[in-house]
Amino acid sequence: MSIEITVLFDVVPDRMDSVTAAFQELCEATRKEEGALRFDALRSEEHPNIVVLVEDWADQEAIDLHMKEPYVADFLARTEGAFTHPPYVHRLRALDA
Repeated sequence: MSIEITVLFDVVPDRMDSVTAAFQELCEATRKEEGALRFDALRSEEHPNIVVLVEDWADQEAIDLHMKEPYVADFLARTEGAFTHPPYVHRLRALDA
């Protein structure tokens, strides 16, 4: 069974353009990773400053390897101070699990 995660980011309005570019680059690089089954950044239609990252990973090892990639560190550096508060991370499981 894969590991599904969503992360909600509340972006400082005047940083949305730079954050969008950083997410696009992060997604493009991450999708090439062997254990990344899905990695998409989406913008909320109802809340224009919210970006939702939707992830699906083969296993915990794939997540651990991802977090060590240099482009993840680059993303974190580029988006430092761009969020109104720490992201809300939701590791998901089926209701019947």
